[in-house]
Amino acid sequence: MFPGLSGTVTVTEDQYGIPTIKGENELDVVFVQGFLHARDRFFQMDRDRKGAAGRAAELLGEAALSSDVQFRTFGLGRAATKTWSALDADTKGWLQAYANGVNTWLANNPLPPEYTILELTKADPWTPVDTLLIAKGMVASLSLDLSDTDNTIRLGAYSA
Repeated sequence: MFPGLSGTVTVTEDQYGIPTIKGENELDVVFVQGFLHARDRFFQMDRDRKGAAGRAAELLGEAALSSDVQFRTFGLGRAATKTWSALDADTKGWLQAYANGVNTWLANNPLPPEYTILELTKADPWTPVDTLLIAKGMVASLSLDLSDTDNTIRLGAYSA
């Protein structure tokens, strides 16, 4: 049981390690989901939020700078912040519970081994906006076709 949970939450894992979370309260279940996601995938989560925010170079170094410029131009971080301010209280509560679960894992466990390889000793706390940012990054990766930009430039430069 974690401090702040209002009831009992149980986690069972199948033969493949896939967890099933059951609890008496949705916010408690979402908290544990955040905890488990961080346990299993925190480096990927951190990489994805930083990538979508145009901050990948903080993790991956100079090679990620061109991607950072591109993603900062897209403004996914600004869009995630704007979305946060427009959400209802219930949705904000779920996102905060998830972030609290992630941060509880971070506060009580060593960082994943990727951080050691990258010679990093800390990670930023998780925020509800980070979850929105990752969602916006996923949508962008599925819908952005940068060749459209090149085609638009070529079409604009075309003269008959």
